[in-house]
Order: sequence, then structure tokens, then C-alpha cells
Amino acid sequence: MISEIEEFAGYLRDVKRTSDNTVVSYHRDLVQMAAFLEEKGIAEVGKVTKTSLNSYILSLEKAGKAATTISRTLAP
Repeated sequence: MISEIEEFAGYLRDVKRTSDNTVVSYHRDLVQMAAFLEEKGIAEVGKVTKTSLNSYILSLEKAGKAATTISRTLAP
């Protein structure tokens, strides 16, 4: 999944011309999600399911993350 995350970060930077802070934030959030999913045995983007994403959201809530943090993590 890391290659897809890097590709997305490049798209944000080069095509969308988003700020460095935005690119860094998306990159960090996606790498954290990828690590969670890999711990659950999901290493390919095509294997990610709605259930696995819901599980990730629940883990963020259990970790005490603020609603705004969770919302940012889920934003496209």
C-alpha cells in the first residue's frame, strides 16, 4: 500500500498543488491506516473492505482520537 500512498502524495503535490502541510498530513494518516490494516493481514488496496475501514475508525475512537481528527482521516 505504501507505493499507492506515495503516488497519491505525488498527485496532491504535483497535480492538485496542495500545501506541504496537507500532503504531510494525508501521508501520515494514510501510512498509519496502512499499518493498522497490515496488522490485520490486509496488505493490498484491493483487499480493503468497508468492515476493515470501520474497524480502523473504531480503533481511532478507542485510542481517544478527537472527532475532528477522525473526520480528517476519513476525508478524501
